[in-house]
Amino acid sequence: MSPLRIIAFGAGLLGAACALPPERTERERALRAAIEPCLKRYPAVKLTGIDDYGHVYARAPEHEEIGGFEHCSRDEIQRAGLDWIGMGKLAADAASATVPIRTAYSAYLVPVRINGINATLVLDTGASQTMIRPDVARLAGLEVIRGAPMLAGNVVGGRRVSVPLVRARSLSVGAATVENLDIGVYDALPGRPEVDGLLGANFLNHFKFSVDRRKLELVLEPAAEK
Repeated sequence: MSPLRIIAFGAGLLGAACALPPERTERERALRAAIEPCLKRYPAVKLTGIDDYGHVYARAPEHEEIGGFEHCSRDEIQRAGLDWIGMGKLAADAASATVPIRTAYSAYLVPVRINGINATLVLDTGASQTMIRPDVARLAGLEVIRGAPMLAGNVVGGRRVSVPLVRARSLSVGAATVENLDIGVYDALPGRPEVDGLLGANFLNHFKFSVDRRKLELVLEPAAEK
């Protein structure tokens, strides 16, 4: 099985048959209550989902209404203090990058730097959360503190796990750098010591990116931050 789908986190990815834990249900309720003024302000918008990060998913006849609704929702969620997972921001000197990658077991392996420490992560566009092994976190000076934010998810076989988050000072792929990014500490690929974790959407969403399969290169271009 390809490791690209080994683990997934986020409200929309846990499977409809799984009951949400009480704290998760409570958080979703609070998020929906926070964005209620935005739904009233944009009545044509239909909310289709909301995830652990406070990302809203919606549709509307006009693209401008979606943009306005998303901006309004971010503001209201921040005002309510519910944006508890650090999605990071582009570093001031973040630049476009083209980096060599390699293949292994139907996956792409990407060289990265976490707090200045070299690591190799699997490119996983299906995982919402970037994750690293506990030993790599220690090398990068990242300590799981008591009361750290936790994300719940499923691994292969349906087993549920809770993953603690740590905040990295920086995560870079070449010159493409994101600062203050929350990273999960979990061994998502046990038995594969050449891989240090997963490079997920919370990093990749800061960039327009593509894979050149012929040259085996990952190309990243900083996206405009919203």
